[in-house]
Amino acid sequence: MTQCAGKVLASSWSCTIRTLATILVSLLIATALATVLYAIILSLGREPLPGAETRFTAPKLEQPTTPQRLPPIPQIQASATAATQPLDETRIRVAIQVENMTSSAQAQDAGVATFHTETGGDFQWLPLSATNADPDGAHRMQVETAPGIPLTVTLSTSREYARHGYISRQIINLAQAAEATEPIVKLNGCMHRVQINLPTNAERAGPLRLKRTDDPRWLPILNSSSGLTLQRGVETILQLAPGTYELQDPLASDRSQTFTVTDSTIVEVSPTLAPAEGGRP
Repeated sequence: MTQCAGKVLASSWSCTIRTLATILVSLLIATALATVLYAIILSLGREPLPGAETRFTAPKLEQPTTPQRLPPIPQIQASATAATQPLDETRIRVAIQVENMTSSAQAQDAGVATFHTETGGDFQWLPLSATNADPDGAHRMQVETAPGIPLTVTLSTSREYARHGYISRQIINLAQAAEATEPIVKLNGCMHRVQINLPTNAERAGPLRLKRTDDPRWLPILNSSSGLTLQRGVETILQLAPGTYELQDPLASDRSQTFTVTDSTIVEVSPTLAPAEGGRP
C-alpha cells in the first residue's frame, strides 16, 4: 500500500514539473515577441537622426535646355539612271600573242588569263583550244578589259595555275597605253625538260623549296605544299620555263643553290642540300 502511494506521488510530481517547464518556455517566447514588436513600434515613431536628411538629400536635377529646331536641309535632287540609258562600259581591246608553245604544254588545257594586277579582279580565261595556230605556230587572241589599270597577262597549262603556276607572265599598264594603238602582249610558251639529280654519295634530299629568283610571284604548284623531295633510283623531271631558279632548304635560307634554265638540262643538287648518308650539312 505504501509503495503504490509513493509511485502515484512521483508521477504527479513529474507531471507538475513538465507543466511548469512548458509554461516557462511559452512565457519566454511571448516576451521575445513582445520585445520585437515594441522595438518596431519605437522605430516607426522615432524622428530621424540629426543630419540624416541633409546628408542623403538627392541633388537637384538640372532642367534641360529647350530644344532648338535644326536648320533646314538643302533640297537634294535625287535622280537615278534611266533604265533605257546604257551604263558607261568603256572597254579597251588588248591583243595577245603566244609564241613557242611546246607540245607538252599544248597537250594540256593551256590558256591565257588576264586580271587586275593589284586586286586580281576582272579575271578572264582564254583557252588556246579556242584559237587556231598560225603557220609559224603562234596563237593570237584579243581580250577586252577596263582602261587605265595595270593588267597582268599569264600563260599557264591550266586555269588553276593561271595566277601563280604560270609559264610566262607580262604586266602592262593600260593607263600609259596610247588610245590610238591597240596594246600587244607577247607571251613565250617555251618550256624545257629539267632533270634534278642527287650527288653521288647521297641517297635522298629534301624537301626543298623551288622558286624563281627573277619572278617572286611564281610558285611551283605541284610541289608548293610538300616541297621537292629526291630519292635515289627515282627520276625527278620538271618542266620549267626559261629563267633563273633556286633550290633552298626551307629551314635554313643560307643553304641554297641557283641554276639557270635556257634549254633542257640536268641539275645536280649541291652536297650542301643533299648530305651523305648519316652526315649533316
